[in-house]
Amino acid sequence: MKRWGYLLAMMLCVALAGCGAPAAPQDSGPTQSGPVTAPPAAATPETPDVPETPDAPAGGHTATLYIGTKAAGFAEYPLDYEGELAPELLIQGIAELTGWDLTLAQPVTSGKGGMSVCLSGSSSLFVGPPDPQKDEFHMYDAEQLAETILDSIQKTLQMGFTGEAGDPDALDIWYYMEGEEPLELPVLGLSWALDQPYQWSSASRE
Repeated sequence: MKRWGYLLAMMLCVALAGCGAPAAPQDSGPTQSGPVTAPPAAATPETPDVPETPDAPAGGHTATLYIGTKAAGFAEYPLDYEGELAPELLIQGIAELTGWDLTLAQPVTSGKGGMSVCLSGSSSLFVGPPDPQKDEFHMYDAEQLAETILDSIQKTLQMGFTGEAGDPDALDIWYYMEGEEPLELPVLGLSWALDQPYQWSSASRE
């Protein structure tokens, strides 16, 4: 009897030990294996290249040249220059633009209310246009050329040396020939008095 009682007690202890064992973990789903990779970052849009704007030359300025006649009107052309604006610079600008010889016999003189211009006897005013002429500035006869040269210089100087609030027509322009002689164009039979500012319409005709 003691032997059977001992065996029964042993079996009871084994049963109680089995009941207290921890339960095996249940499978909660598939387990990811291998290294975890972060999602790719959003692409940043590239900034387009913006071309650099070249700096304007230091001290650079722009004047305007006027080519034409008072009767028919004027076309405007820009002239870039550096330093101070001078009458000779504007006249040279007209010459380079048109191809006309506008050599001065004397520097332009400025006085109260006006400027005096003396073109050389070798200039296009007296010897005619260059050959060949530029198509844009083609002159068909000596009178058209003379009127265009004189009116263009007059208008350009008036506009270049009159302030924004001033009246360009109030700046008188006189033309004369070497030796302080009145301007004469014998081929055309035209002349202008020294005591009157230039106007094409004021010429004396022979």
